[in-house]
Amino acid sequence: MKRKKNLGLLFVAFSLLVSCNSEKKQTTTDMEPTHREPQEEKTKEVKTPEKIISITEAKQVFDNYTNKRAKLIEATEDPLEDGSKFIASRYGDYDIETVKNYIAYVEQEAKEAGVKVETLRFYFSTYPDKKEFPDHKEVKHPRQNSFFILPTMKVDAINMGFYIKNLGDGKKEAALIRNYPGLLEGKMGDTYKKTSKSYASFGLSTNTSTSLFDDNQSLIMNEGQMFPPPPKESDFN
Repeated sequence: MKRKKNLGLLFVAFSLLVSCNSEKKQTTTDMEPTHREPQEEKTKEVKTPEKIISITEAKQVFDNYTNKRAKLIEATEDPLEDGSKFIASRYGDYDIETVKNYIAYVEQEAKEAGVKVETLRFYFSTYPDKKEFPDHKEVKHPRQNSFFILPTMKVDAINMGFYIKNLGDGKKEAALIRNYPGLLEGKMGDTYKKTSKSYASFGLSTNTSTSLFDDNQSLIMNEGQMFPPPPKESDFN
């Protein structure tokens, strides 16, 4: 009887020991940091934009421009100073980082002015037949056809180009390009000379310091690398 009693006590003690060790092991395991391999973030797939056109369509409209626009431009332009034939530009390009930075900058300035950028508007343009702009910036290729980019905001359900007015104390507001002093009256050169301030220049360099604009900050981008000149084959001919 005594032996059975001792065996019973021994069994109870063994059970308690096993239970304590199990709880201790569980606690230690819970306290140990888990080392898991970091999972790579899956890049969200971008669907094909609706505005994508086929290569054959691009070739067709390229050739249409060659025959109906480029040749007409070249026929109406006088030869260059060295006597060579004037050649119409066919394309311009920016490196992709310039485009990303431009969009980020435009959105930043618009946000600070309390407006939303609706579109990026591309205007066809032609450089003047002069050696420099009113702000004394060099015209690298006089008479060259080009383009510039202007952001728009919505005004009464209509998208309109804008620039930024610095009001002081870090405050900014968006103002319409068409309301820029002297713009529609063709007196922008006179405005530049009188105020010695840079205006919303259609020849804005992507490297131009914002300090040059004083109270008015243009958001227009130009100065892409245009071809030709210098002579260079395009992708479609």
